[in-house]
Amino acid sequence: MSTRSQSAGFTLIELLVAVAILGVLATLAGVAVFHGTARARVSNAAFEVGALYTAAQMRATSMGVPHYVVFHDDGTDFGAYLLERPDSVGAYNWASDDVLNPALVRGTVHERLRLSRESGLGFVDLSRPGLRPLPAPFATITLTPSGSGRLLGGCTFCTAGTGGARGVIRFSPDGTVRFLTGSAEAGGVIAFAPDSRGVQSGIPRLVVVAAPAGAIRVF
Repeated sequence: MSTRSQSAGFTLIELLVAVAILGVLATLAGVAVFHGTARARVSNAAFEVGALYTAAQMRATSMGVPHYVVFHDDGTDFGAYLLERPDSVGAYNWASDDVLNPALVRGTVHERLRLSRESGLGFVDLSRPGLRPLPAPFATITLTPSGSGRLLGGCTFCTAGTGGARGVIRFSPDGTVRFLTGSAEAGGVIAFAPDSRGVQSGIPRLVVVAAPAGAIRVF
């Protein structure tokens, strides 16, 4: 009786299966790396904003001059900056005028955060289901978006005006905090989340500041 000898190599089907498995594994690894980077980017942005709040608060109380944290979003680029601005330079309409025009805003910019043009970062829509209320002592701050769209959807105190959306927080020399945009009396929230091609996923990071006490927390 003749017997069929076993082949020492792989058949074409086996090679195709092996290639397919490797492709799937490579895709999964790429997805894991991307989402891990996105989560890190979200956490970094949240803690950088929290640090900007703290810097504004400390500078205002130590120097006796009001400091402002100004968020801005012109539809393409979004970020925030820390502004030292004495009351003596005059009033300014933060809710509608262009916050990116230094000739109008006046004051001294000490730090800028560039929060866009890097993959994996966006704002979470605060109206989406599943977001838990804030714990005490921040429970009186409602997670209600100030509008639709990127910054407006992820911010409880922002508004639209000349040059795009903005959100402005004043840190006074006496340690109190006041929101100059929106209607956030108890405090304000800005929420970051991973954003890939407009699809939000993952757990957001919320940066909270209470008013008028000025307590700051990142959740």
